[in-house]
Amino acid sequence: MRVLNNFVAELMSVAALLQPCGEWSFTNPREGWVYISSAARAEGDDRIWISLDSEGNLIAHGDGASPVQEAMRYLSKGEHRLSIRSRGRPLLERLVVRAIPELIFCKFQYDPHIPEFGPYDWDFLKEHVLPNVNVIVGSGAERHRPLVEEWKRRGGRWIVEIPATPYFEGWDAERAYRYWAGSPGMSDPLLDGIIVDEFGGGDNPAYPAIIESIRRLKGDGRFKGKLFYPYCGSMYGTGLSREFIETVIGSGYRFAWERYLPEQPDEEAAARLLDERLSGEMRRWRGRIPGCAEHMIVCLGYLVITESLNVDPSVDFKVWMDMQFQRLATDPAFSGIYGVMEYTCGYADEETVRWAARLYRHYCIEGQTELLSRRYGFKYELDHIRNPDFEEGLEGWKIKEAEEGSVRVRRMEGYSWLQGRYPRTERGDVFLWMRRSDRGPNVISQEIRNLEPGRLYSLKMITADYGDLVEGRSVRREHGIFIRIEGVDPLPERCFRSVIPNNYAHQLGPFTREHRFWFNYHWMVFKARGSSARLIISDWDGDKPGGPIGQELILNFIEVQPYYETEDRGGKAVAGEKPEAEGR
Repeated sequence: MRVLNNFVAELMSVAALLQPCGEWSFTNPREGWVYISSAARAEGDDRIWISLDSEGNLIAHGDGASPVQEAMRYLSKGEHRLSIRSRGRPLLERLVVRAIPELIFCKFQYDPHIPEFGPYDWDFLKEHVLPNVNVIVGSGAERHRPLVEEWKRRGGRWIVEIPATPYFEGWDAERAYRYWAGSPGMSDPLLDGIIVDEFGGGDNPAYPAIIESIRRLKGDGRFKGKLFYPYCGSMYGTGLSREFIETVIGSGYRFAWERYLPEQPDEEAAARLLDERLSGEMRRWRGRIPGCAEHMIVCLGYLVITESLNVDPSVDFKVWMDMQFQRLATDPAFSGIYGVMEYTCGYADEETVRWAARLYRHYCIEGQTELLSRRYGFKYELDHIRNPDFEEGLEGWKIKEAEEGSVRVRRMEGYSWLQGRYPRTERGDVFLWMRRSDRGPNVISQEIRNLEPGRLYSLKMITADYGDLVEGRSVRREHGIFIRIEGVDPLPERCFRSVIPNNYAHQLGPFTREHRFWFNYHWMVFKARGSSARLIISDWDGDKPGGPIGQELILNFIEVQPYYETEDRGGKAVAGEKPEAEGR
């Protein structure tokens, strides 16, 4: 066994077998997931069949199949055997077996809160996500049953998310037990269990009944092999929450520890946050609950829309995600960690969902330790736009007012929270205000710097109606704000304006989950022609007003960053992706 990082250990590696046949054994060091990959050259009638523990063909090469095949299986601790048969004169170029973590996708079919990014349907997942995960969180809906069956045939597991109602409402043990037992994840033989949203730290008086209900669930033979995963915060501190986690561990279940970490202004601050909120917390977990790592799924957040950890338009959130994965993969505090997941795709744009899947593969299947971002030239601190949130007033921006006083910088306490930035921060309370005039357009502009010709970039901006904001009006409408970038080639199919409400949990003044405030989310993907371009934003549509005269509009979060474009399974770059400097 060769340990590659905290997530991955290579258990077997075989190369260059001509006319392969025979049996190969490997030892799984713990009960858990194993990844098997083979690469072969099989021409004409050549064939290779690989089976695991004599249970039928796991992998088959030839007859038009891909030369690279992969599989994941959940295996018991101990020795297992791969049997290889062949016909003709094929070449098995490589066969690799690795112990890997549980890799959870959350959740099917939770389409994005900005619908233009979706849908995140089965076709999307098959192309971008499923090759990199082994567990799916879903709803247990009957219409998804054929997909569950397909996924189970591939060796995956499917669990159902349910709310922690017995905890929230203080149910007794019997009622709580019946609630868990009656959920589709437990009662349907096809499904593998439940993940429960969510439990908090402290001595909540609901815990004794919850603890007893879990013991009953584990002791009920009908649910042998079923999973009970609670989402939770840091639970090691006080008696009852710690006893709850110890009961989960003692029952053979796992738990999802939620770590939703916002961007920091620079890499030094980012490293400090990882030290304290990730590594430091994990050391405290280990000190209070020995053996917890082997039962822990670290649940990170890829929240970037409507409720967003992407709080700073001067930072590339993809790199921040990468830094968190690297910390989990390399810090000894996380040695032996059971699994990892991201919460939750409805709060993520499509680029972020694809990037998370790529991070799974990089750290949790390939066993890498270096930042993946470096391969793509992604940098933590963005340098394409100056002062993208107007925190420095109008510094860096060229302003053309239609009339005196029609463009200025303003501030409203709590606006960034209403906008969805999480946790609460003052960053984003400042914005650019403009009042539309009948004399001509208000225009702001700035050079977009440090572009790489031929590369794809994205632009994001959020706008609002200032009159609606200060008057407490809930009006769903498009704003007459127009974006033009000179010197680039936009990709029209990836450019849109979406009208979206405030997140239900982000309330300000009169705006609540019932009385919503409406934003416009502007998104563009473009290809750079040169090293710079010109960003122009106006409240007129060309030579005519873009909306009512006198309308007051506000804007901020103008973020320009490199856009991640997916690569194919063989590592070949597809449209717009930056090749790795050192090659693959």
